[in-house]
Formats: sequence, C-alpha cells, structure tokens
Amino acid sequence: MQIFKPHKKPIYALAFAPDGRTLATSSGDETVNLWPIADPSAVRTFSGSRFASPIALSPDGRFLARGGYGVAVWDTESGAAVINDEVYAQTVAFAPDGAEIAAVGSGRALRRWGLPKGKKLPGGWGGDRTPERFPAGALAYSPDGTVLATTYGVLSADRSRFDSYHLLWDRKTGKPRGELVADFKFDHPGMIAFSPDGSVIVGNFGPVLGVVDVKTGAKVAAIKPGTKHFKGLAFTPDGTRLIAVNTDAAVRVYDTATWTETTGYEWDIGKLTAVAVAPDGLRAACGSDRGRVVVWDLE
Repeated sequence: MQIFKPHKKPIYALAFAPDGRTLATSSGDETVNLWPIADPSAVRTFSGSRFASPIALSPDGRFLARGGYGVAVWDTESGAAVINDEVYAQTVAFAPDGAEIAAVGSGRALRRWGLPKGKKLPGGWGGDRTPERFPAGALAYSPDGTVLATTYGVLSADRSRFDSYHLLWDRKTGKPRGELVADFKFDHPGMIAFSPDGSVIVGNFGPVLGVVDVKTGAKVAAIKPGTKHFKGLAFTPDGTRLIAVNTDAAVRVYDTATWTETTGYEWDIGKLTAVAVAPDGLRAACGSDRGRVVVWDLE
C-alpha cells in the first residue's frame, strides 16, 4: 500500500496507464498530473479545469484527456495538445480501440473526435437538453467498442418527474440500438460503466449503485449501503468485483455474481471522491477530498 498527497485540493478523478505503473489525477487545484507510482515526485502537470475535471487515459497510454469546462487531449510523451475544444464535458472516455474519444456534459449532446489527429466526428446523438429530455452527463463504451451508452432523464408520461434511461448507440452509424429503463428513484447517474463482459451497466444513482441487464433491460441490483452518494466505481478486469467509493471514508468491494459487499478498506485520508483499477488488475487507487491518494495491491 502507498499513500501520497499529489494535490492540495480535492481529487476529482483517477486513471491508470495501461501498464498500471502510472496514475493520472485531477484536482480542484485546476491541474491534471501524471505520476509514476514508483516515484510520485517525478510528476508531469497539465492544465485542469475549474469544474470537477473528468480524466481518461487511452488504451495504449499515448493520450491523456480532460473534461470540465473544455475538452483537452494531450500526447503524453510530447505534451502537445491534440484536442482543445470549448465544449463542456462531465465525462470523457476513449473507445477500446483507441481510435476515438467521446465526451458528454449534463444537458449537452454527445461529442466525438478521431485520433490521433483530433478531427471532429459525427456526434450530437440524443440532442441537447429539451423540456422533455436532458443528457445526465454519463457515457461509456461497450467492451467490444461497438456501442456507446449515454444516460438521459426523460419526462414521465404524467409529467411529474424525470425518469432515467440508458440509451445505446451504434458507434459506427449513430443509430439507436436500445433504450434501458434505469430509474432508481434517487438521482440521475453522473457515471456509468459496462461490465467487462458487456452484460450489465452500473451507474451511481445518488446513494444507490444501480445495475441493469443490457440485453433484457431488467434491473439486476440496487445497492444502497447508506445515505452517502457514490462518487466512483470501477470493475476489476476479470469482472468478478466492482469497487466503489462514496463520500465516507470506506472503499467497498462487491461480488458481481451476487452483488453483495464482500470486503472493504478504510484509510485516514478523508472522504473518498474517486476510484480506479489498473488495466492489469494488480492495483487499485482511490482519492479523497484532502487531495490524498492511496494505491494498493488487489491480490
């Protein structure tokens, strides 16, 4: 286990490089940093955003992306900016093949760019906010890269509330592939993730982790350990565990066969705000409102 303090203000998001040896962090101090885990002092710093900046690293580690008030993508070796767009983004995600990046903001339609040149691709799927429907700001690529999922609030038939839906889009054509009811009554999700086998989507619905079957649309589980809102979730690469944090001090680990909590960890670093799992499945990391990060071995 390793604890260090890469930022003076709260950690917003974490992302591992493909080899699991480098960690990206974004913070309220308006910086995004790349840290060699073996030597956190050898940091490289990129510009952040005054909004809670989501971040992502491409599958090959070549590009670092940051959202917030503007989407930026940098070449991690040269530091050169590949994309610098003023569009607001609550979530940024790379396609599994690394050929594109997508971004979506609350109330904003999906945007996409091709890599490595950063050319704008067809987007706008789902549209911007209307009186009847609004993007909730979450997106995820399916593990095989053929589908993009975004989450929307849709005005109910009696016009008394907005229900949550996961909308599935064909990545190649932009045509709708499905619509999954994902209304867990507490909140619209700020983040979603496909399981590694692509069978379910998990989202943070306030204090609930909501699990929906992709093929049938059935609600598989609604996990509510308390009243604190979830701030981060990540599957292990083998799909057997989901690791999640909310705004208390505990990391919770769930068995995805039963969706029951099997173990947990607690360190004195403050309220937890983000979590990430290394692509090789050997390490995980969480960040806190005190700007501190814990990296630990999963096995």
